[in-house]
Amino acid sequence: MGFLKFLVWTGCAVGLGVFLATGEIDGRTPLEYVQREWKRHVQPAKVDKVKGELREALDEAKDAVNRTTKQAAAAPRERITNEDRAAIDRIIAQKK
Repeated sequence: MGFLKFLVWTGCAVGLGVFLATGEIDGRTPLEYVQREWKRHVQPAKVDKVKGELREALDEAKDAVNRTTKQAAAAPRERITNEDRAAIDRIIAQKK
């Protein structure tokens, strides 16, 4: 029964979405009406301000990641010579 409910609600949601995108009321779709009202009543300055802040935060995060990865790559890698390995093998052999 639960699966049947899921299918019915999904079908209703898809049907509503199709109507909002394609159905016409007085020559415009409901989606066009919503977009028009959004542009009238939402203050574009606030939206642009938030976009700018998000872009700045994203750029700062990218810079921080690049800084840490460059520092990690710049650190010298540890090199173990054959003499060092032989010495370690001798120490391990003595302990056994």
